[in-house]
Amino acid sequence: MMSALLWSGCGDDQTSTPSAEAVVVAAVDGALAADSWPARMAHDDQRSRFEGHEGWRQVFEHELGQAREAFGAGGDARGLARVHQRLADLYEAAALLTANATVEAYLTDAQPSDPAHMAYFIGVSELIRGHKTKGIDLLKTVDGVDDLVRRATAWQSVDLDNATVNDFVGISGPLGPISPGTEPPVAPLPHFELAEQTEKANRLGVNDPTALLARAAWHKAAAAQAAPETDQGVLRQFGRRYATRPVAEETHPVLTVDDAWLFAGSTLSAADAAFIAEAKSGGVASIRSWADRSVLAASLKDAVVDGKVDPQRVQDAGFALSKQLGALMADVGGGVMGFHRPFTQRARIAVLQAGMIAADANDQYRDAGILRLNALERMEATGIDPVFAVAVAAWDAGNRNPLRAEEILHQFRSSYPALSAAKPALEALHLRRSRNAGPANPVH
Repeated sequence: MMSALLWSGCGDDQTSTPSAEAVVVAAVDGALAADSWPARMAHDDQRSRFEGHEGWRQVFEHELGQAREAFGAGGDARGLARVHQRLADLYEAAALLTANATVEAYLTDAQPSDPAHMAYFIGVSELIRGHKTKGIDLLKTVDGVDDLVRRATAWQSVDLDNATVNDFVGISGPLGPISPGTEPPVAPLPHFELAEQTEKANRLGVNDPTALLARAAWHKAAAAQAAPETDQGVLRQFGRRYATRPVAEETHPVLTVDDAWLFAGSTLSAADAAFIAEAKSGGVASIRSWADRSVLAASLKDAVVDGKVDPQRVQDAGFALSKQLGALMADVGGGVMGFHRPFTQRARIAVLQAGMIAADANDQYRDAGILRLNALERMEATGIDPVFAVAVAAWDAGNRNPLRAEEILHQFRSSYPALSAAKPALEALHLRRSRNAGPANPVH
């Protein structure tokens, strides 16, 4: 797809004239649609800054590690900051994945044979899941293993919502100096081997999700170092999209956003960034308040029925916006180009994700789930975003459904080896669900 993007401006064989009989009904106000990055990138002069750097090719291909290396070699500070923020989102989602699998395997499905010291791992996992009292109470019971006691004691003084990389590496171990463009080393796994309470006392490998939080915080700090001083507010705003814990209401939206934060992503315009940040807590109310400024909010406006997000209408809205943008891009370029479809498909997915975020904030768990899985399915044709996929895996683990989560983890572990820390907890959940499922109730 990116080769189509990079080289579409040339080749007559990639162009065709739209049919004069084709009619596209505007999904949103034309000015909002024209302000989206897909529409603006139909102009050669707007697209040229992204065509000339390998880092942007890798961003388009969802290859965050390779993009980090390319940007680290020089050329685009904002691109480098964006990739580090995406990596921070990835590892925070992986920490939640590990936490959900750990709680479901070793608390919900606890077994008499479990090692005596699982309280530490369950306690940290409950904290990550937002259950502070439960988590602290469990951590206070930890004893018998000096390193676990030390970690449990340190965790009891961590303010998770305001923690820095030093808070986490002080628990799980050093990652080295913050250096934008690089990646911290991955510690050997498993982090601990604990004896099961059986006659054979088999050793069970267990990993501390704190290590994933530390890696996320490291990348977040690297993003802040790489980003221009003027973009620190933008960075904070973009970080809210994948926040794994409740976020406070957005009171100072940033409305000036460079295209480096938007290109190839699910945030289609500067106003969309502010809308999504607010919608994380505001839900459908944010759709109403941003519908005259944000193309995503405008797309979703008619999908709100009786105060709720209607998932079918969101899917229809995504399709309608993709068609409108396709027609707009063809008009700009004088015909249909090879990169138009992948651009418009990303816009369609962006609408699904925005509807999911609003539905989640509106306590519409099932409806948000429909949109979540629909967005993931549509990514199969355009390239799967590892951050979104791992966030879906975390959601699956929280629903006690390990199979798709295991598939996602397997797909991305080779590119992001630190994700392997989530594997043992997921495997344990799968094994226990399989044992407890009857023949008519297969594990999903």
